Amino acid sequence: MQQFSSTQAKQNFGQLMKASALAPVAIERHGKVQALVMSPEFHGAGRAAQDPLAERRLARLQQAGIEKDRLLRHHRIALDLLTLSPAEREGLIQQARDTVERWRSERLSSRDYVDRWAALLALPLQQLAREMVSDADGWGTALRQNSPWVGPYA
Repeated sequence: MQQFSSTQAKQNFGQLMKASALAPVAIERHGKVQALVMSPEFHGAGRAAQDPLAERRLARLQQAGIEKDRLLRHHRIALDLLTLSPAEREGLIQQARDTVERWRSERLSSRDYVDRWAALLALPLQQLAREMVSDADGWGTALRQNSPWVGPYA
């Protein structure tokens, strides 16, 4: 999916319209997808009558945008963990650990998520930062969907 920042969308409206004729286009503001622009053929009854899978494709595109936002958020958290003072860093990690422990004690989340986040939060800092933005074990997307990072990161 092609993406435009909100500034690019304003400054290059004609290009945005051309791109949206080919496929839905995401418009981002502050690193988050705020809107999808698409031609009528990609939305509603007109497209569904031509292509019964159009709604599924659109839903997949929207989900991909949501996952991209989550990944960007976790990249920002990882960067903060690597650049904050030791006291601030430990405060953030402890807050995440407390959230995971609350999930465990109140049974708010699956044991798989609790155990995996607890293990991640016990890793050395560099490895934690790398693992929370990785999909190496196949759990990255799921873990970012159910993340213990709260406050400005929520």
